[in-house]
Amino acid sequence: MNSPITFPAPTPELKLTRSAEKWQATLAEERRRLQEDHDALRERESNLREYEARLRGWQAELDAGRTGGAVRPAVAPAVAAAPAALVRPSRAPFAEDPALQAAWEKLHRAREILEAEQSHLREDRVAVRDQQTALKKREEAVAAREARVSEREALVAAAMPSAAPVASEHTMSAVTRLTRAPFNMARSVFRPGKK
Repeated sequence: MNSPITFPAPTPELKLTRSAEKWQATLAEERRRLQEDHDALRERESNLREYEARLRGWQAELDAGRTGGAVRPAVAPAVAAAPAALVRPSRAPFAEDPALQAAWEKLHRAREILEAEQSHLREDRVAVRDQQTALKKREEAVAAREARVSEREALVAAAMPSAAPVASEHTMSAVTRLTRAPFNMARSVFRPGKK
C-alpha cells in the first residue's frame, strides 16, 4: 500500500561555471580599473590644489591693493586676469570730490535697482510662460472633452431616431412660446374654413 520514499543523494554535486583563470582575469581587470580611478583622483586633487594656490595668491594681491600696498608690475597681470566678480571698484579717485562721490553712489544704486528689476522681469517671464503652457493644456483638454461629448451626442441621436423631431419642437424657448400664444389664438379664431 505505501510506496517507498526515495531521498536525494546525501552530498550535492557542485558545478563551478568559471574556472580559476577566469576569476584571476576578472580580478586583474578590476584592480586595473581601481588603479586608473585612483590615478585620476590624484590628478584632480593636484589640479585643485594648484587652483586653490592661485586663488589664494590673487586674494592676497587684492588685499594688498586695498590696504594701500604698492602693486608691483609682476602682480598687475594676475589681477587683470582675475574674474570681474573678484575685482571691486575702488572709491579712492573721487574721495575728495563729494559731488562726484554722490554721482558714483547714484550710479551704483541705479545699477543695483536695474539688476533687481531685471531679475523680477525674468521671473515674470517664466511665470507667464508657465501660465501659457498651463492654459494651452487646459484648452486641449476642453477641446478633447467637447469632442467626446459631441461623439456621445451623435451616438445617442443615432440610437434614438424618433426623438429628433420631438427635440426640435422643444427647442423653442418658453418666452418665445408665451409671446406667440396670443397670435396663434387669434389666427385660429379668424382663420376661415377650419373648425
